[in-house]
Amino acid sequence: MELNPGARLGPYEIVSRIGAGGMGEVYRAHDARLHRDVAVKVLPQAFSNRAAQERFQREARAASALNHPHICAVYDVGAAGDLHYLVMELLDGRTLRKQIGGGTLGIKDVLALGIQVADALGAAHSKGIVHRDIKPDNIFVTEGSNAKVLDFGLARQDLPADPEALTEEMLTAPGTAVGTIAYMSPEQARGQLVDARTDLWSLGVVMYEMATGSRPFDGPTSPMVFDALLNTSPQPLTRLNPKAPAELERIVGKLLEKSRELRYQSTSELRIDLERLQTSLNRSASDGSQATPLKKTVLRQGIAVAVGLILCAGGILLWQRHGQAQPLTDRDTIVLADFTNTTGDPDFDGTLRQGLSIELEQSPFLSLIPEERVQRVLPLMGQAADARLTPKIAREICERTAGAAVLEGSIAPLGAQYVLGLRARNCNTGNVLDEEQVQVARKEDVLNALSRVAGQLRTRVGESLAMVQAHSAPLADVSTPSLEALKAYGQGLKILASGGDVAATPYFKRAVEIDSRFAIAYARIGLSYGSAGETALATESFIKAHQLRERASDEERFFIDANYDLQVTGNLERAQQTCVEWERVYPRVRSGGGQGFLAAMIYPVFGEYEKALAQATEQVNVDPTFRSAICRLPSTTLSSGTLMNPKRPCGRRPIARWKYRSLSSSATITPFFGATELPWGGRLL
Repeated sequence: MELNPGARLGPYEIVSRIGAGGMGEVYRAHDARLHRDVAVKVLPQAFSNRAAQERFQREARAASALNHPHICAVYDVGAAGDLHYLVMELLDGRTLRKQIGGGTLGIKDVLALGIQVADALGAAHSKGIVHRDIKPDNIFVTEGSNAKVLDFGLARQDLPADPEALTEEMLTAPGTAVGTIAYMSPEQARGQLVDARTDLWSLGVVMYEMATGSRPFDGPTSPMVFDALLNTSPQPLTRLNPKAPAELERIVGKLLEKSRELRYQSTSELRIDLERLQTSLNRSASDGSQATPLKKTVLRQGIAVAVGLILCAGGILLWQRHGQAQPLTDRDTIVLADFTNTTGDPDFDGTLRQGLSIELEQSPFLSLIPEERVQRVLPLMGQAADARLTPKIAREICERTAGAAVLEGSIAPLGAQYVLGLRARNCNTGNVLDEEQVQVARKEDVLNALSRVAGQLRTRVGESLAMVQAHSAPLADVSTPSLEALKAYGQGLKILASGGDVAATPYFKRAVEIDSRFAIAYARIGLSYGSAGETALATESFIKAHQLRERASDEERFFIDANYDLQVTGNLERAQQTCVEWERVYPRVRSGGGQGFLAAMIYPVFGEYEKALAQATEQVNVDPTFRSAICRLPSTTLSSGTLMNPKRPCGRRPIARWKYRSLSSSATITPFFGATELPWGGRLL
């Protein structure tokens, strides 16, 4: 029955009817206790069977567990006689269905709404809730153009699909269809188990419809739609909307992969790609515009007000400061400062810097000052080798090492949430190159947020969007989702940088005890055991690292593969191929990169001594602290150049190594295993 104005449901007085949904009628009502208007959703008496009531209660529980700026808030649930009702926030605006209105939305609106819905779904998925019915009717667009996801009546925390989802009655009877078939994922339509990737498929259908005005899988009858979504590919998005960028077509195409293994695996992964495209389009628009100083001032003030409002509302915000400094080049190097942690939580100490290092080392474009070099410079500044890298100290290191920029990070509390920030600063002028800031709802989401911000910063400081897309993956996918494991790993690396192979091993072991799938940590354990002469344990660790190599970044996979063949299989030809490809993909000379392996492990074994020397010399020119078994001797020359005495012994012992013997103006290289005396009295350690 329809409720008339003045009717009461508990403390709520009905004001007017708003509309009807599949699971009930919606009314505007007034809450006299809190003096506010609300939306009340009433389950019709015609559907007051036990199953419908359970589904209604499930909607209430699922939605009330979610507190997110892009999810319609649930305030209350109750019953009045035979009527069951749900009380929600009252929204001004219209559904996305009406917003589209048979036409198309602007690409910027498609991206903005897509990011907001992805954020909402990410919050639900983090609590084990899959919506299962994402469609334009269940996305509300407020007057401020903010998306609000509605109707968690299909949301399930136990995740199975309904095996009768495609019966004729459920496809046609109002209020009973488990999802609208045109937006169903293939696995959902087949009645298979569903997971978060089902919602990503549905979001892809919605984004396709926003950009083109039509559904990717459609037809006059349900069986035809069913056949289309299972067996056909949609028309190219750019064919229906020539103004749409090719990158949007790629993103939507990946969302609509029929095999969920080929889709985006998480909303955070999707969000990164959407934000990159959004940034690229905004930058293009900014480059082509001639805004006056007054317009820029007004815009900045508007952004500042929006930032304040959204932060106060508990929303998630990604904010960028578009500095006027020149971007970095592929010849520049960067120093990472320690994060300023004002949360009082020690789990963030050192951890975020290490996480950022892993993120940025995925880049073939950027180059970080090696930790070994940082530790050698600090004493020259009157600082302890393990001194905390404050922004001031990091900037001085940057100046002393001829670096280009310092990255300063911060994390601060905001109620029960966090604000994570990054700032790139020119170490010579102090000018800000770029800064990024994001609000994070939970501690468990901080690493994903760090990945997102790092990806944004890479494009902002000069790296191409294509390169970022090719070499970027969330920390949780290429290292570990555990702050504790990442902290232990970072502590091990810091000890390793000072030459403490054996002392670093317990930290790496602690990291894999916390996260048994931490691939690169196993590789580090293997190297540490190898340095200690524990060959069997080293082999075991390298095998484990190789088995988990898909949980490593691109460069870490090269590192793992090269060590695996050098230390386990003995396939030196394949190790050489790996290192050559490593050098091709990551051409920047960096400590411990493919060039270093070729110089210290590959070329000498094959008798290619001049190539080894050339690689080692290039390494030393970039990083004077480069530790290789190739030691430069006094007054020794080869055809490739002059060798100079560094007046120090080689660094820690590699598993395979060799020595130079100097005879006046000639030199030979003899591969060998074990320690030896050097001509000037040093030793290979």
